[in-house]
Amino acid sequence: MCATYNVNAKSFKDDGVGKGKAGLIDWLFPAGVKNSCGNPGGDIIAVGFQEIVDLNAVNVAVDSKATQRSIAWQEELSAVLAKGGAPAGDEYVLISEKHLVGMLICVYVRIKHAPQVKHVKTDSVGVGVMGVMGNKGGVSVRCQVYDSTMCFTCSHFAAHRENVVGRNADFHSICNKTSFAIGEQAVKDSVSAGSLSQWATGGTIGLMDHDFVFWLGDLNYRIDESLTTDEVFEKTSGGNISNLLTHDQLNVERAANNVFQQFNEGKINFLPTYKYQPGTDLYECRPEKKLRAPAWCDRVLWSSLNEDHVQQTVYTRSELDISDHKPVVAGFAAKMKSIIPSKRNEVHAEIMRTLDKFENQSLPKVDLSQIGVDFGEVFYDR
Repeated sequence: MCATYNVNAKSFKDDGVGKGKAGLIDWLFPAGVKNSCGNPGGDIIAVGFQEIVDLNAVNVAVDSKATQRSIAWQEELSAVLAKGGAPAGDEYVLISEKHLVGMLICVYVRIKHAPQVKHVKTDSVGVGVMGVMGNKGGVSVRCQVYDSTMCFTCSHFAAHRENVVGRNADFHSICNKTSFAIGEQAVKDSVSAGSLSQWATGGTIGLMDHDFVFWLGDLNYRIDESLTTDEVFEKTSGGNISNLLTHDQLNVERAANNVFQQFNEGKINFLPTYKYQPGTDLYECRPEKKLRAPAWCDRVLWSSLNEDHVQQTVYTRSELDISDHKPVVAGFAAKMKSIIPSKRNEVHAEIMRTLDKFENQSLPKVDLSQIGVDFGEVFYDR
């Protein structure tokens, strides 16, 4: 399960603890989604937040408030996962978290799978002010689960309807700059499992060097400017989302191969997730407020080394209302690799026998027309 929410610097304490927790359960445990044991939710849950603090100059420069909010959100999530999870022995444990100013990602795994999670690493990339500050950027957690590698990235891209080029640049910058120092042995394990090229060297890998990559966040892509704001409101109120999706900037840019190459996204059948009046289910159109055309800012995409090894099971939004965004959740059924050493050794031995046989059969044979061959005068090194 991959879930994303731009909380607009709000917390559930602002909206009443009871209501908040109930809403979180609805968001993280969508109806009908069960794990491999048949219990509600996924075996792995990655939760990403944006704007856990106001993106002002003080918070961007000093991390103290972001750290406090990050801890508060982790405590809230732990309580919700314990309440909405499963019987004893199938609880969730936090394998890692990473935050950068307003962005936070937390990755949880069912306790029975926890011993099979290793080589956990994190990284963060700021692409905001001057191209390096953390008001915009991405935070990532990677790990090996059994013998498959996974990377979860939560990002917040450049804002404003007209800034498509800036959002595309943010994607490429995060892709290129994110790296994980996992060590030589972890690289060898990934090569052995077929997750990396046999030519991979060094102990550092990139974001795309994984069997599965899940990218979630407030990507900030809007409806393109070929439609006026009034037309977007009209089509949204009429439920005409299929027409709006043809004008969705992310769809347009992906079709042009400008961004999120090698990624997939599920079919969107929910209303735009931005911009709402906080505390309501009404789009923000009050005259005293900035008018923003509704848009699908909040998205989840994925990439898989083997496309047959992952299938999307759900892609929907929740109706939580503390923010001007609606949260989104996506569920996936992923086929993990688990290498059996004895079987691998058998395959290795069989390959070596085949190669030896081929080499023996390929030895050159030369027939001579006479017993002796005279090369004349022979000199050293000539």
